[in-house]
Amino acid sequence: MKKEFIFSVLLLIAMAFWGLSWPLSKIMIEYLSPYETACIRFGLVALSFVPVMIYLHIPFKIPKVSHKGVFLTSIFNASYSILFFVGLSLGDAGSAGVIVTTLAPILASIIGVFIHHNSLLKREKIGLFLGLVSGVFLMGINHLSSLFTSFNIIFFIAALLWGSITLSSKSATSHINAIALNFYSSFFSFIVFFPSFFIFGFPQIQNLGGIFWFCMIVVALLSTTFATTIFYKGVNILGINKGGSFTLLVPIFALLFSCLILGEIPKLHTIIGGVIAIAAIYFINLFNPNHFKKKQSL
Repeated sequence: MKKEFIFSVLLLIAMAFWGLSWPLSKIMIEYLSPYETACIRFGLVALSFVPVMIYLHIPFKIPKVSHKGVFLTSIFNASYSILFFVGLSLGDAGSAGVIVTTLAPILASIIGVFIHHNSLLKREKIGLFLGLVSGVFLMGINHLSSLFTSFNIIFFIAALLWGSITLSSKSATSHINAIALNFYSSFFSFIVFFPSFFIFGFPQIQNLGGIFWFCMIVVALLSTTFATTIFYKGVNILGINKGGSFTLLVPIFALLFSCLILGEIPKLHTIIGGVIAIAAIYFINLFNPNHFKKKQSL
């Protein structure tokens, strides 16, 4: 029981760091190009995962059966990351965080239905309908032209890519540890973005300033390495439903920290869409009839 409580607290902290990564990443792209920022981030992440894997006795070898899953996850991860950093220069970090973190699991479910030809349960149909409604609010669609803003398009595709990462990593982690998968996808992204330094020039570290490096260390080491490790360990200890439910806090933290750090005022349609999307995720992934039975017995 004590161990479960400790990991519940740690998961809460981890989700806060995931939410914090949105405003801090927006700050970083004011200093460097999105490509260079992504490269430095993934270089630090890959490097920091090495001692974690050694400490947890996670093998570095990739099983042959996981090659395709690791490759696809790495491609999706690199593609998502560049959209993440480019998109943040176009609008509010909080709104972007809510769009991606709420729509990604919904889109993953939709993609999964088409790939695996699964029939939907009633609760899943309710969840997907709510997901569609939430998308209307999250994109702020007042008229058709507002649907096709660069900000909306970029982060909708980003959510689609993150949903694809969810599915490809699920396939890959049936034979490889999730932390090892994160290490290789981060290392791959570092290699992909490294040539950007020859295009934009190698930055002088002293000119980037303490704010940039503070944000980078928090996003790379705490929001990624620490939070990811805690998440997988927490899900292992608390169970997929209880542990996974903590991810519903990420869009809330993204909005909160973006407001506190960047002064962004959450738009009403973003809040409404986020609430509906969280309900959709609950019905799709976390619904349990016992939740209501317990409530009625109180």
